[in-house]
Amino acid sequence: MIAAIVLTAAVMSRTVVVAQPGAHRLDPDSALLSGTSSPLRYSVTTDKDERRFAFAGGLEDLRLHDASGRELQYLMVSPHTGVQSWRTARSILAIPSTKIVSGIEADFGSPITIDRVRINGVQTPFLKRVHLDGSGDREHWTVLAAEATVFDLPEQELKNLEVSFAPGDYRYVRFVWDDRSSARVRAVSQVSGRISQRVASEAPVTIAVSFRKIASEAYKSRYRISLPGPHLPVAAIDLRVTNANVFRDASVSEPRFNGSALVPATLGTGKLRRAERDGAVATQMAIPISFPAGADLELVVDDGDAGSLNIDSIAAQLAPLPWIYFETTNAGSVTATYGNASLHAPRYDLEASRGVIARSQPPLATWAAGIENVRSEAATADALPTAGAPIDRTPFKRSRSIGGAPRGLTSLLLDADVQAHSNGLDDVRLVDQKGRQVPYVVEKRDAPLLIELHIPPRKINGTASIYRFDLPYDRFPAGTRLLITTRSRVFERDVQVQRPADESHGRDADVLERTTWRSTDPESAPPSLTFSVPLTTNAVELRVDERDNAPLPISSAQLLLPSFALRFFGSGTPLTLLYDDPSAAAPHYDLALLTPRLLTASAREIVIPASAALGGPSSHNERMLFWSVICVAIIALLATLARLLRSDEAKA
Repeated sequence: MIAAIVLTAAVMSRTVVVAQPGAHRLDPDSALLSGTSSPLRYSVTTDKDERRFAFAGGLEDLRLHDASGRELQYLMVSPHTGVQSWRTARSILAIPSTKIVSGIEADFGSPITIDRVRINGVQTPFLKRVHLDGSGDREHWTVLAAEATVFDLPEQELKNLEVSFAPGDYRYVRFVWDDRSSARVRAVSQVSGRISQRVASEAPVTIAVSFRKIASEAYKSRYRISLPGPHLPVAAIDLRVTNANVFRDASVSEPRFNGSALVPATLGTGKLRRAERDGAVATQMAIPISFPAGADLELVVDDGDAGSLNIDSIAAQLAPLPWIYFETTNAGSVTATYGNASLHAPRYDLEASRGVIARSQPPLATWAAGIENVRSEAATADALPTAGAPIDRTPFKRSRSIGGAPRGLTSLLLDADVQAHSNGLDDVRLVDQKGRQVPYVVEKRDAPLLIELHIPPRKINGTASIYRFDLPYDRFPAGTRLLITTRSRVFERDVQVQRPADESHGRDADVLERTTWRSTDPESAPPSLTFSVPLTTNAVELRVDERDNAPLPISSAQLLLPSFALRFFGSGTPLTLLYDDPSAAAPHYDLALLTPRLLTASAREIVIPASAALGGPSSHNERMLFWSVICVAIIALLATLARLLRSDEAKA
């Protein structure tokens, strides 16, 4: 069953294709990295804001066998992370220029093996496209980079002065600048070449990931990112956008277990930067993060007043990966198995040749399509705590049908009605058709639950503008915020949010919070106005003291509620959500013991059908219904009294 596969590790079997006998190199892929019971481990250091990853182990459960079933020795070879060595060119000469190109030629003095060049001393700001050639004798030239971009834009905090290429022996390198739509480069004071280590490519491995936009508060965009599996050594989340210019803050988080619930944990923050000039692009759109434990991430982008990014794709950039060296006496296929947590790291004689193997460049073996689940370590699906004790529905005032929850790991997003009428979620229960509780774990979401409020007509009270916002409930959970926005750019107002006066009970307006709302930069979006006050009323008023200014226009008003979901294992059968029982205590399910494993796969999200709770209407309607019943009863009583009086008069 799906639940058994998700909850427990399984021994996986895959085919590795080798073209010839002898030594081979096998690169780990995302299926191996997320399916192993021994994830990759690294030590991480930071040098001048640059993170360096040193491979420290992992994949101890991997085993290789040839066609006859004989175990093959293998060796995990660390990616090259040594100190980089650079050689500075001895001379720099200008090359003949034309109307559309100019350039320089650098001489290192003798042929050296390089895989990257770097320039320095160019006057900023600049953004140039360049064609790069290399030569050993100055007569025969090799194209190193047909088109690259170098730039140094201090104002946008964008800088890249290096061009990388395949390793080769070169004495001369030639830069040809594209001058068709940008100013010429007047001088380059230094050209350096990086000495190649003659090891396998160090290009970072990136994996395209799926993503979707989710609801968010004003001035922000949120995206749910699904990785191909858990425990991937993701070092950065890289965005590809079509916007010409970008300068925005962004962050990445994932749910982590805090002992009682799943809560969002920030993995990393960064500044997204992109500048486009005359067809050339300078970009740094990667957000460095710490390695995620699960498969679900959330990306938050601070949009300001510029609107959402036009995201074309998102990729997960992995830390430098080790590679696997092995030898076989036959061509054909090799079987790789992994996922058995009981296995320890193997010890092979190949360890004696590690130094030689690390410098070798054997042919590449490839993974064949298809993965076989050899053995699940779960005895049966019945061993999972997917059904709890029966429950009496009577004390719960509200009952809502969920419909058929999908099979497997599921997240049920709770709406405002549940939060407004539950006792801090302690009284929330999921019940199956047999009346049994369905165990769940509460998941706190970083994205708020939004309720758009209608902007009411402006009322005038002296120099103040008054806006009365009707709320859908008269009670909201702790942490609820009222967010107000405006289109104006330069302003300063004293504002307050208050509970409206109740003339029928002789109660004046009750001030809940006061603040000053101001914006002084005409080029930037104004800050939103946020009130974090307990809301135990079905209406609030916003009072804005305009003084001698024109009225400040209100663009939008939102309630931002804390957002929660119930993470559980669905069986495909209809479920019922119960809540609104003030006497109920928080449930305790054995499923909480398996919470770390609940993060190993993406959960399928479902929502509660948008219908009124079967237990009764909203609190506002409840009062209307109550007073309507009272009025009807009074009218009926008066009518009865009138009939009795008429009857008595007739008898008299």
